[in-house]
Amino acid sequence: MKIKIKGFTLVELMVALALGLIIVAAAIQLLISGQSTLSYQKAMENVQDNANFGMNYITADIRQTNLDLGGRIMKNSKLSGLIVKKENYPSAMTTTDLALSSTSTGDSLANIKSDVLVIQYKPAQLNGFDCEGKKVTSATTVVVQKYFIRKDEKSKNDYVLACAAGHYDSSAVTPTLTDLTSSSTGQVVLQRVDQFKVLVGVVNASNQMSYLTLKQFADAATTIRPVTLQLGVLIRSVDNSGGNTVIPASYTLLNNSYTVSNPTGVTGKFLRVPLEQTVAMRNAIGDAQ
Repeated sequence: MKIKIKGFTLVELMVALALGLIIVAAAIQLLISGQSTLSYQKAMENVQDNANFGMNYITADIRQTNLDLGGRIMKNSKLSGLIVKKENYPSAMTTTDLALSSTSTGDSLANIKSDVLVIQYKPAQLNGFDCEGKKVTSATTVVVQKYFIRKDEKSKNDYVLACAAGHYDSSAVTPTLTDLTSSSTGQVVLQRVDQFKVLVGVVNASNQMSYLTLKQFADAATTIRPVTLQLGVLIRSVDNSGGNTVIPASYTLLNNSYTVSNPTGVTGKFLRVPLEQTVAMRNAIGDAQ
């Protein structure tokens, strides 16, 4: 009597094994792809949130530039809301360590150093706060704010955009700037900023407009007047955006190209987004007062 045994042939088993391996490989590929997409989306979300909240905060403050300082016509040679020279402070100022705007003098992860922006204004309302959270309690207080890149205190190899603030009494015969020196670290406004650049929109006597760097404006003729500021920041994601992220050879910010490297000791690919904002200095537009 013959016993019949039914089962798979060797060929059928090999085909089934191959199909199983293909299905497993496809599942793994989908998992890896999904993880890469998630990393990229998280990086983009971080950059967007950082940029939206931080830039809105900065532009709101910059719109106050030159508020109630005595006249709408700002120049580089007299009391002005945009500070590029010591002449933009009160002439009787006793402080010698004065904060000044400058071009390509600050920290940066780019091939060119970052800019420093300094503005001043008299708050419209009492009991408000400057960019560091210090309360303004006097109607004669002038707030001076300095925007600059520095190292992150929580991560020494990363950079942040910070704002340091000081005050002086505009009614004093010899005003003194307090709480703001060259060593002031300020408060963090934007995290992971690799570059910060500023252009000044100026008009001449013929009402023709052009854009200058802060240094060019400081060295320019006294007949021009600033009316807008263009801010440019290169923001980097906090987390690695994934191995599939395409890293550009350079980034364009305010019509200039910059190459950027990762901080010392940091590896991986990070999402970087150039962000530009043009802010009209409302208190510098209009006829002379």
